[in-house]
Amino acid sequence: MFRGVKVAVARVCGGILAIVLCVSWFGVAHAQEAPGPAMVNGSAYFALGGWNCSIGANGAVGCDLTTPAASMNVLYAGMQVSLPNVPAIVIDSAMTPAHPQWNSNGSHTLPGGNPPLARINPVSYHDPQYSVTYAGANCQITFNGTAVCTSMGHGFSQWGPVPYGY
Repeated sequence: MFRGVKVAVARVCGGILAIVLCVSWFGVAHAQEAPGPAMVNGSAYFALGGWNCSIGANGAVGCDLTTPAASMNVLYAGMQVSLPNVPAIVIDSAMTPAHPQWNSNGSHTLPGGNPPLARINPVSYHDPQYSVTYAGANCQITFNGTAVCTSMGHGFSQWGPVPYGY
């Protein structure tokens, strides 16, 4: 009679232990990771608002625009120069400002699109909402929704219809 009670208690306790282990194994230890950059061949790929972007191991950063911009303003030698038909933007040299990349052909986009960045918990209202830093480059969505990337002493941003490079 006591033997049956012990077996029943063991089954209940074992069942509860199995549930706890199962929940912690599948629910915590193997929970789906938060969105963020996907690392492929040493480059980080991520979605920045409506852009698909990548940062190379050398700090070069580029973004394929979802819809090509009619123009991009680039600050060059202290003057703003407007460049037409911009499908992608890149910073690939410390010697030149961010500029259009007409031959990108989707090189900053993974098949199926890039994963979104995880929302960060800003300390104040003026802190970025989304951000990634890799190989000395930083890309973020600011508190007011502006997409900004910086690397090699240069940067680009877009708030409104026309991207701006410097």
